[in-house]
Amino acid sequence: MLGLALMALAMFIIPVRDGLAKYMSDTLPVFTIAWGTHCAAALIAAPIAIRAHGRDAILPAGLPSQTARTLLLVCAMTMFFFSVRTVPLANAIAAYFVAPFVAATLAPFVLKERLTWSVAAAITLGFVGVIVVLQPDGNFDANILWAIGAGLLFALYMLATRLAARQAPPLVALCYQSVLGALVLTPFALGAGIQGADAFLAFFALIGLLQSLSHGLSIAAFRFAPASVLAPLVYLEIVAAVIVGLVAFGDWPVTQTWIGIGIIIASGSLVTLKRN
Repeated sequence: MLGLALMALAMFIIPVRDGLAKYMSDTLPVFTIAWGTHCAAALIAAPIAIRAHGRDAILPAGLPSQTARTLLLVCAMTMFFFSVRTVPLANAIAAYFVAPFVAATLAPFVLKERLTWSVAAAITLGFVGVIVVLQPDGNFDANILWAIGAGLLFALYMLATRLAARQAPPLVALCYQSVLGALVLTPFALGAGIQGADAFLAFFALIGLLQSLSHGLSIAAFRFAPASVLAPLVYLEIVAAVIVGLVAFGDWPVTQTWIGIGIIIASGSLVTLKRN
């Protein structure tokens, strides 16, 4: 029960972070928001990781693979922030959830895992759900394609993380991806302009705290409950996004979006059950 509670809380925290980014996107460039997010996370994670692991927190084992997964995550998060500028949070996160289906599709080729017919059917159903959310015959916002692209990159990040999971402790991986992400995004932020970012220091601090907290809670959750039990809870992120979108921005998903969300949650849960 403790593991379930920790994982559920982590999933409800993530859309709050995204909501803050969406709010700031009315004033600040996306690259500046992404850069500030990683800077804030680095300021929180680095001192803790260095105290616990010393030099390895900055230069972890498996440096090439850790760098590759970090670059994938930085690109995915930045693209997602581009999407939520105009797309409701629930729609963007639902489209972003193409990631687990792409990861499940690629896993047999990258991780040599077996792909069963039931999992293949669930993957296909998941893509159908994403298409329903996209509303190609209705009120289509092209910025949702940024969320799709973010989901594709995050799927590769998931596979890279699985391959590199034993090379560095979770806290070290979190520190390295935060610090490197801030460094990589610095020239993009300077090019886009950081004027006015100082007015949002409190927001960046909160985003960094929420990002670190969500990672920490999810890591802790796996100490108290097995992956097969926790994995379906990731879809609570969509539910939380609906709540944040409604409270903060007055966005309520239309019927077609609800149908797509339902299909995605059902198919994702089926993938999880069949793979575990």
